[in-house]
Amino acid sequence: MCRLSGRCIALTLVIFTWCVLPGTVRAEVQDLMFYYKAALANDPTLRSAQFENQANKESLQQAYAGLLPQVNAFLSYNKNYQDVISSENTVYEEGTADYETESYGAALTQPIFRYSSFLAVSQSKSVLKQADSELEKARQDLMLRVVEAYVEVLAMQEKLAEVMAEEAALTSHYERARERTDRGLAPIMDRYDSEARLAVVTAQRGEVEFALNDAKEALTEICAVPVGEIKVLQEEIPLEPPLPDNAANWVDAAVEGNLDVSIQKYKSEVSEVETRRQQAAHYPTVDLVADYAWQDATDSFYGGGSNTAVYNVGVKLLLPLYEGGLTVSKTREAASLEAADREGVVKVTREAERKARSLQNSVLSAINRFMAMKKSVEAQQLVLSAKEEGVRSGMMIGLAILDATQDLYKYKREYSQARHDFILGTMRLRHVAGMLGEGDIARVNELLR
Repeated sequence: MCRLSGRCIALTLVIFTWCVLPGTVRAEVQDLMFYYKAALANDPTLRSAQFENQANKESLQQAYAGLLPQVNAFLSYNKNYQDVISSENTVYEEGTADYETESYGAALTQPIFRYSSFLAVSQSKSVLKQADSELEKARQDLMLRVVEAYVEVLAMQEKLAEVMAEEAALTSHYERARERTDRGLAPIMDRYDSEARLAVVTAQRGEVEFALNDAKEALTEICAVPVGEIKVLQEEIPLEPPLPDNAANWVDAAVEGNLDVSIQKYKSEVSEVETRRQQAAHYPTVDLVADYAWQDATDSFYGGGSNTAVYNVGVKLLLPLYEGGLTVSKTREAASLEAADREGVVKVTREAERKARSLQNSVLSAINRFMAMKKSVEAQQLVLSAKEEGVRSGMMIGLAILDATQDLYKYKREYSQARHDFILGTMRLRHVAGMLGEGDIARVNELLR
């Protein structure tokens, strides 16, 4: 009865731990989409870009304000003191007067012609387009950063597993070599060589463990969530060249859709209008002006108080003549910045063209390396099996197994690297063409298990 009761208690504790405290037993395995959604909510770079976009949208309203009427109200109170010492005018009597004056009113200015204000509206529209392109670039940059960080964690996990497997294989060989040398069945150099290689791989394992932790921290930095166990790539993933399978088409797509190019073009448009806006400071401005004022004085220089209402309506023309060369200097400055931005368009366009060619070739290269290294791994496994049989039969020495083992794991690492390079190259190619979207994240996520 006691034994049965103990088993029931143990079973109850296990069920309670599994159901109530699942995090203590198994951590949920997360995929790429989970970390991307977390990054959307938490990445400070994207959030900063969103706030900057909101701020830039105010520029159009501010530009329109230069075309709209300006209305001001005023109110004043004055304490006046007058001392007429002598006067030949009979209106002004000698003596002192102390009185108060109150006045209030309003003034309206409606721009009729201000060329610089019209240009400011056109300029602000280009600023809005630039701001939208910058926000879209921040979104696509985030997608690429999350994929790169996630794939880096994958790469370090796979590399650590391969290094640990190699370490286990070398440890087993070292134990056999030590036993054989102790019995006089193998030369001492077999033992020393296997010991040296084991030490190197053990050191490599420590380096890879550090790199794995750092890769997880990099992903956490973007997503603001701790990185635990993640889903890994399937054994077989489709490796198809990016369509269209033509570098010239990708170059054209990059020139048309690259967001850095778009941003720089809009920036150049803003600079071009800015040059014209500075030149417009030479032009006259015409405003409709109107004002109303009411004044209540308890006394005056003439003697006696008064209540006065004044209405004014007119047209004001202002023609700039000379401002110390300020307008000319600002125009030259704007023209130089405009030229610099035009050269910036050429620069980023060439960069986009080069990256498109390079990344398209890198994807094709990754596919070829993947196929080649897959065959190399299969062939090297046969080589290792043959050499192990040769050592057992006494026809080969133990060093042959060491060489074959290390070559096998080298090929495995290159095989894994080719898979990762294919995924990253495809994402970077679409990014440089301005085509990267959440659908691409979802397609990569489907390759995980």
